[in-house]
Amino acid sequence: MTMPRPGTLAAVTTAYLSRTVLDQTVDALRTFGRRGNEGFALWVGEITENAAHIGECLVPTQSSIQSEDGVGYFIDSSTLFQLNRYLSDRRLRLIAQVHSHPTEAYHSSTDDAYAVVTTEGGFSLVVPYFARAPASIPTWAVYRLRQGRWTALPSRDVERTFIVE
Repeated sequence: MTMPRPGTLAAVTTAYLSRTVLDQTVDALRTFGRRGNEGFALWVGEITENAAHIGECLVPTQSSIQSEDGVGYFIDSSTLFQLNRYLSDRRLRLIAQVHSHPTEAYHSSTDDAYAVVTTEGGFSLVVPYFARAPASIPTWAVYRLRQGRWTALPSRDVERTFIVE
């Protein structure tokens, strides 16, 4: 197996984020959840060697979906274009997507098919129960994009990977 090139998302073994970024994320997801909607946020920052330094939580404009099939969200192409421009202008990297589910946390087939994070090594975190519980990343479902597939990380790996400072 080839080792990922240092400085790429695939090479990241540790992701650092502030309590502020974590709290902003959970607050946004709870706001959507109070209306019975899933919410979506992005963690962006810089990558050095094998570490990601998450500096911002971005909550893109999103349309909530509620139907007899369940709940979800939609992010239009204009918003995605604005996101790409924002990241490029600031030389930031998209590190993780974070979204909530109304019940248990898992990566659904819809989550797989419509991920915003598409770079090898990217993270997708799913927060259960509309983020009503205290913010604790190890209690969430955390996935990593490996060889084009979202793979669940064991909780022990989540605890070693995400460091809240």
